[in-house]
Amino acid sequence: MIAMIQETLFKTNAVPKCTNRYYQTWFHGPNPAARSGGVSIGLHKTFRHTVLSSEVDSKGRFLFLKLSVDRSVLTVANVYFPHQGQITFGSKILGKLSKFADGSPIILGGDFNLVMDPMMDSSSGKSSVSSSCLRSFKSDLMALRLVDLWRVLHPGIRDYSFHSPNHNSYGRLDHIFISQQLLDSDSKCSIDTRLWSDHAPVYGLILPHTSCPRPFLWRLNDNLLSDLACLTDIRKVISDFSCDHWTDLTAPL
Repeated sequence: MIAMIQETLFKTNAVPKCTNRYYQTWFHGPNPAARSGGVSIGLHKTFRHTVLSSEVDSKGRFLFLKLSVDRSVLTVANVYFPHQGQITFGSKILGKLSKFADGSPIILGGDFNLVMDPMMDSSSGKSSVSSSCLRSFKSDLMALRLVDLWRVLHPGIRDYSFHSPNHNSYGRLDHIFISQQLLDSDSKCSIDTRLWSDHAPVYGLILPHTSCPRPFLWRLNDNLLSDLACLTDIRKVISDFSCDHWTDLTAPL
């Protein structure tokens, strides 16, 4: 079991000790200024793991852990997006995460301050981020083969994890993205009730595939189709193949 907390407001060298008897192992990404930000990851006492490496943002915006779990490698990432410039920040984070994970499966969770689909994830049907920027961020997620766990399990359903009293609106800003190979028929995800926070906790159930690993499924990187140089090469290869191998297979009358 893995717990991810955002906006902890912990100062560097002033992180309080957690006394929860179930979650005794914690990793923190504090913000030196402690005016905002701060992320933490807690691991349940029954969660057998070995920490292989970690990466922490100096401003408390992200925390990456690479773990060895049942002889498999798993990357866990906790993020806290700013309220402005989410797409630029998100693209940089996903780039860092891709290098850090180095091909290992990813569990990415946190407060993204971003609705992925305004019509489905916002009560107002609007977003402060343009549709073109949202498409760009979704493309970055697809390049990493990351899927929105809650949305893929609840297509067509509206539910929200955040309430803004100033705008009297609701939005699903808190997400869990996982690598496609971690998704199966036993996966679950739910949004719980808001209590003392303006954000509701999001729960995900992901069972490890250690006993029966899935075969590798190749998929074309869609970003290549927007690369003009790559498209030119593809057209040339197809043209050369047609010239070299095309013959009229029609039987003569």
